[in-house]
Amino acid sequence: MEINKIIPKKENEGKGFKYTVTDEQIREYAKWTLEEKLQWIFETNELLAKVQAPEERERARVIKHKVMY
Repeated sequence: MEINKIIPKKENEGKGFKYTVTDEQIREYAKWTLEEKLQWIFETNELLAKVQAPEERERARVIKHKVMY
């Protein structure tokens, strides 16, 4: 898949992403050890690898590494 051909899905056009966390959630996360935080990241990546279609994974990779000016 060519990088220049990767565009947002039409149904997502003009939409953003929003996720809200509470102050309590932030305080609890701050208590985690580095090992716990890294384990959480590892497990989240494993889950995404299982449920994401290859096209979505490539789209996320491209967007993640795109430099915005």
